[in-house]
Amino acid sequence: MIKSIQKNLDSLSVTVAHISDEEFNSKLEILSGSSVGAHVRHVLEFYIAILQRNNFNIICYDDRERDIRIETDRDFALSTIETIKGQLNNITSDRSMLLKCNFKINSDGGILLESSLFRELAYAFEHSIHHQALIKVGIKTLGLEGILTDEFGIAPSTIRFKSKTPARIHN
Repeated sequence: MIKSIQKNLDSLSVTVAHISDEEFNSKLEILSGSSVGAHVRHVLEFYIAILQRNNFNIICYDDRERDIRIETDRDFALSTIETIKGQLNNITSDRSMLLKCNFKINSDGGILLESSLFRELAYAFEHSIHHQALIKVGIKTLGLEGILTDEFGIAPSTIRFKSKTPARIHN
């Protein structure tokens, strides 16, 4: 799983490296006024939250630090990707964790759910692919679809399914 996550982050890194600072920061209507950089930040901060969990092994995605430098500075975003990939190399086994969640809009409360390090990494991986699909929309809107690989923003299960399914005719 770690190698798959790192490969996914490599794909994100290549994409970020091939766009300009202006394109990275451009607020796009199709992304509800968000930017490619904002989606990159969001992806990376989930990994950061997992890797920097507190001493009680509690993860809370709601309370993650929202570092505007990741969103606005491509070089910092690329450096952050490399840091995360390096930290992932240090993970050799699963461990129990707690996930603090709050699904209410008007409450500071929350609940604790049992989870594990590997489960949360799997979630972050799937979450990354979802946001890469949105990043792909932004990249295409910027007219830069040529920099994307065919697999960017597509889940491995979808790629496997499509490889086994004969092409269908669409009317």
